[in-house]
Amino acid sequence: MNALRLSFNPAKTLTRVLASSFALFLFSAGVSAQDVVNRWGPTPSASSYGDDFDDLFWLITALVSVSFALVVILLVVPLIRDRARPGKKASYDHGTSLHDKRFTACVSIIVFVVLDAWVLVIAMEDLQTGFWNYPNPDNAATYKVEVLGQQWAWNFRATGLDGEFGTPDDILTTNTLTVPKDRPISMNFTSKDVIHSFFLPDMRTKRDVNPGSVNIAWFEPVIAGDFDILCAELCGFAHYQMYGKLHVLEQDVFDTWEKEASLMAQAAYDKNDTEAHWAWEWQE
Repeated sequence: MNALRLSFNPAKTLTRVLASSFALFLFSAGVSAQDVVNRWGPTPSASSYGDDFDDLFWLITALVSVSFALVVILLVVPLIRDRARPGKKASYDHGTSLHDKRFTACVSIIVFVVLDAWVLVIAMEDLQTGFWNYPNPDNAATYKVEVLGQQWAWNFRATGLDGEFGTPDDILTTNTLTVPKDRPISMNFTSKDVIHSFFLPDMRTKRDVNPGSVNIAWFEPVIAGDFDILCAELCGFAHYQMYGKLHVLEQDVFDTWEKEASLMAQAAYDKNDTEAHWAWEWQE
């Protein structure tokens, strides 16, 4: 028994267990270390304010990782240093000494200032200069869209060439939204039935969609391409079906598309189709 006890090294054992577990995880997933970053890191930002939110994400990740490492060290060092072993009795205390109380108070203050207050200040600045910095809807550059969520689809309405909602040339689409690149996209949201959540992960924007009220949000796409539209609120058994596509087009391509779509909408307009007349007065 003594020989077995002397050959056991907690530090080496813990290190080997952690390393083996991580290696087994990577092997079972069939990925390399670079794949881990590529797969589980956020996709590249495609909106004007997305990089600010990404920087905040990585800052929080770094702070939490460092804090976690320090906590692990503070737990492992006493575990190894003060453990029971031949010729030495395990030592411990209840942390009631003045030294321990001062140490706890200092750590608590540092955690509050660095992990809470500092991050909160940065987050509020990013929200003020980005997500909450709504564009002027009267500006000609602002492209306005009304969004009606329902179980289980996204309905979109753009003004068409006349620039007004609720007219025959309104561009109506389902689960597909086409917008111009490098222009602010201002959006009004409401729901036909239950609470949904409009989520554009690549644009770093998400907004609750509530029945009986109109919420607002905006983004400015800086990359042309196709992006996912998701619902981030469990809204019923077919919640997974609320999936759509955002098409971001260069301005000249978008102008051609908008003209054609507006003319087609006007030609197909049916004043008796009450289901299609869900437009509302634009809200700021």
